[in-house]
Amino acid sequence: MRWWVWLLVLLNLGLLTYFNFDKIVPPHVVQVKEITPEKLKILSQQELEAMPKKEVQPKPEEAAPASVQVTSCYRWGNFSTTNLPAAQVVLARLGLQAAVRQEKVAQQDRRYWVYYPPLKTTELAKQKAEELKALGVEELFIVQDSQWRNAISFGLFAEEDLASKLLNDLQAKGVKGATKALRNPGKGLSSLLIQNVTTENALELQKIKPEFVGSELVPATCQ
Repeated sequence: MRWWVWLLVLLNLGLLTYFNFDKIVPPHVVQVKEITPEKLKILSQQELEAMPKKEVQPKPEEAAPASVQVTSCYRWGNFSTTNLPAAQVVLARLGLQAAVRQEKVAQQDRRYWVYYPPLKTTELAKQKAEELKALGVEELFIVQDSQWRNAISFGLFAEEDLASKLLNDLQAKGVKGATKALRNPGKGLSSLLIQNVTTENALELQKIKPEFVGSELVPATCQ
């Protein structure tokens, strides 16, 4: 019987050891090699710069901001009391706001205008413009300001000789009815200071500007 008792004791010890192995045997210890100061090397600036660099991705909040539409201000003038309302209508159609500025002009420069007199309707003016283009006239605009609405402008010149030359060229192409006149708006002129003009707005205004004879569109300081 004694040997049976010892067998049971040994069996219990074996089971106790099996189920408590992680407590009896210590976990694996990672050995760290001892650092030897004499083997350390100080890198030079050139060696540091030659080492590969890890690219750091910016966090979402550090990402570059979305592009913002840049706007600026323009001055459009000079307008008489008759054609100022028509220019304001154009700006309203483009969704632009402008403040009226009175221009104090001591003496307006002389300008010579070559044009075809105003027609009764815009449709007739468009038909006439197509006829003129068929004759080889490339530079022309249908005027939209109130005083000269539906006239067809060929050009505005500071020198009369240039205006006369253009008129002769038009007549040589078979254009009949074109004329040359001295255009001087005189006093009481106004300009429009346009705010928040985008690049697209500026391009559109440059296309429309020739329809208002003698008008100028230039960048201005926002006020």
